[in-house]
Amino acid sequence: MDDAFPHVFSPFRLAGFDLRNRLVALPAGTSLVERGVPTHGDIEHFERLAAGGVGLIIGGATVVHSTSALRSGKLVEGYLDAVVPAMKEKADVVHRHGARLVGQLVHLGREFIGGESDQPPMAPSPVKTVRDAYPPHELTVGEIDEIVEGWRVSTENLVKAGLDGVEIHAAHGYLVAQFLSPLTNQRTDDFGGSFENRMRFLQLVIEAMRSVTPDGFALGVRLSGEEEIPGGMGIDDCVRVSEALAAAGGVDYLSITHGTRGTYVKDSTGPDAVAVPSASRVRAATGLPVLVGQRIRDVGTAEHVVKAGHADLVGMARALLADPDLPVKSREGRLDEIRGCIGVNQDCRAFDPHLHCAVNAEIGRGRLPTVGVRVASPKDVYVIGGGPAGLEAARVAAERGHRVSLFEAETSLGGAVRVAAASPHRATLIDVVDYLARETRRLKVDVNLGAPISTDDLAEIRGLADHVIVATGSRLSPLPPAPLARGAVAVDQVLSGGVAHEPGTAVVYDESDGFWPAYSAAEALAARGWQVTFVTALTGLAPRVPAESAGPLLRRLGDAGVVLEVAHRLVVPDDPAAPLVVRPVFGRTDREVDPDLLVWHQPRIGDDALLRATPADATVTAIGDCVTPRRISHAIAEGYRAGAGV
Repeated sequence: MDDAFPHVFSPFRLAGFDLRNRLVALPAGTSLVERGVPTHGDIEHFERLAAGGVGLIIGGATVVHSTSALRSGKLVEGYLDAVVPAMKEKADVVHRHGARLVGQLVHLGREFIGGESDQPPMAPSPVKTVRDAYPPHELTVGEIDEIVEGWRVSTENLVKAGLDGVEIHAAHGYLVAQFLSPLTNQRTDDFGGSFENRMRFLQLVIEAMRSVTPDGFALGVRLSGEEEIPGGMGIDDCVRVSEALAAAGGVDYLSITHGTRGTYVKDSTGPDAVAVPSASRVRAATGLPVLVGQRIRDVGTAEHVVKAGHADLVGMARALLADPDLPVKSREGRLDEIRGCIGVNQDCRAFDPHLHCAVNAEIGRGRLPTVGVRVASPKDVYVIGGGPAGLEAARVAAERGHRVSLFEAETSLGGAVRVAAASPHRATLIDVVDYLARETRRLKVDVNLGAPISTDDLAEIRGLADHVIVATGSRLSPLPPAPLARGAVAVDQVLSGGVAHEPGTAVVYDESDGFWPAYSAAEALAARGWQVTFVTALTGLAPRVPAESAGPLLRRLGDAGVVLEVAHRLVVPDDPAAPLVVRPVFGRTDREVDPDLLVWHQPRIGDDALLRATPADATVTAIGDCVTPRRISHAIAEGYRAGAGV
């Protein structure tokens, strides 16, 4: 089936080796690391990527010096001798599956990526980042020399381990980028001021690395085409740096991305393939092979990028977490079997305690030994509920050869996910439901829609089935009487278009959730012309929304004119004649409000009637929101385990 994507699945010569295709697994650290050394779980993850069919894997950031290590030891520390055997094992398994492996080397400089360090932050100049608490130490020339030596030692270790190449992380506002940018480099010595001086650190790093690399060993540089911060570098700066690197020699490819820390992992609210125009300019200006990534989710997009000459290689990170087999499935024409990335940045960016994926329960946990293994004696498995938990349980059980019947009370699958997908910029959430629905059809699951199951039905089902999985999901909790008496509506009514009022003034109240629903309702109303005030008793805005999503969300709300009231409660008196009051959590001054529309958000409650009607029994498993409402990742993980355990 190569004919469908002839450009992507064509070979490519990079430095001294051949790639079997143009697809690249971009750097995505697993945190499956102990004391700076990759664990077996990390190596298994890389093997899974290689087996899925990519041509090249670029390992997650490996720090080059102890001044950039985290106290947790969860970043690979390339300068340690102990890294060599683990990296050799990783290279061996990647090569065994026909892929190539490049290690990415980085010094974070003034940035600390979500973890404490026993070292002070350091940078070309003592310019503090808004993302961290402390101003950085200004590097001395002697310290610069030590860090450059760290790049050399780390590169030498990767050469010893048998990797195929190394990439300098000069993007996302880390140390190399801090030297390149006039915003963060305010030095007056040989490392600051002119463009040539700001390039000096990167050139010294390249020279040090090349002093220990054999012929044919690839050396790439990752650059931000747009830093996306006020005063930061843009595409013209990136092209100038790229041209200088091409003229100096020693670099085999350039990897183009966008953003700095906190903005470079684009969620579903941003456009796909955002860095492609920047990559195209760099490729045209330099003639060097160019790799581009960033929210490229399918091989069709990658095919267009290569065919149009925008880039030579196309990278994916989260798409290959959602489905490591994306390349081989695409090549074989099995597009309907691909589990797509939904771009929510929840588990893949939380690192709690390491890499996970909302839609792929195997990431960070490994594959359970029974998954995909056909059973000798198929069972009759009944799944009650067609949300993500029930669908995933049905998929895994059916793939093992069980006879699976699924019952959903509504006339469509998806449960609460279908409501969430109606939120502004969140439509990709439904992709996981569509994928699971396709899988149930492929695996011949007997899906019954509009089929509510009562407690009496459950007793009958237990007599028919060998195993019952209860996944009845959640439902709206009733609104408090006082807001309800004033015509308050729930978030779901707003998102589903159930509010027919002409636009006016609206108050959206979110007492304690801090997640997407109330914020999405505020955004939806603002988009329809409402003047919205958002009130929360929490002391922070969107504290449970992933960091890379919270910033864009709050900017959109601000641009739409939404007024944000933090650490305030909305008080609704029982007396319908008394005014509504916005009251500070820490203070005394109340403010009366009289909105045309009141939206009152409360957490959902588990639809647990069947669960409570079922005696404890090894033949019944309860999963997902009916146990207690949580995130989609919990539903998928519990469905996966339930299907594997039947």
